[in-house]
Amino acid sequence: MTCQKDTANDCGRCKVLIAEDEAVVALDLQLMFEDFGALVLGPCATLRAAMSQIAQELPDAAVLDVMLADGEVYALADRLRDAGVRLVFHSGHANPDELLERYPGAVICPKPAHPAEIEAKLKALMQAPALSQSHVDGSRLQA
Repeated sequence: MTCQKDTANDCGRCKVLIAEDEAVVALDLQLMFEDFGALVLGPCATLRAAMSQIAQELPDAAVLDVMLADGEVYALADRLRDAGVRLVFHSGHANPDELLERYPGAVICPKPAHPAEIEAKLKALMQAPALSQSHVDGSRLQA
């Protein structure tokens, strides 16, 4: 993981992808992560936009709504998981047990979640040991 943390902030300099189609929720998440010192990629309202984003730059972590404007997020989550990106599912449309079975290292924050809960879960996730990165070349995900 290439997350460059500073001592004052566990998320400082981390790249966090936000895939969320509700504009107000996406903006809240973006502002919250920027306040933590993270570099936000997105927000992406569609699966297509998020896939395009990760083809350009791979994040350290991703906060994913399960249902985006153009469909479910699973293809994106699979690619991110395979690249060793840490996943946070922030959704009201998912079964937590099914998500954890498919993405064992993921964190679930059902909507609505308090910002402090999301912050704590993301920080804990970023402190966890790095995941394997079988499809990463530098900071770009291979197609």
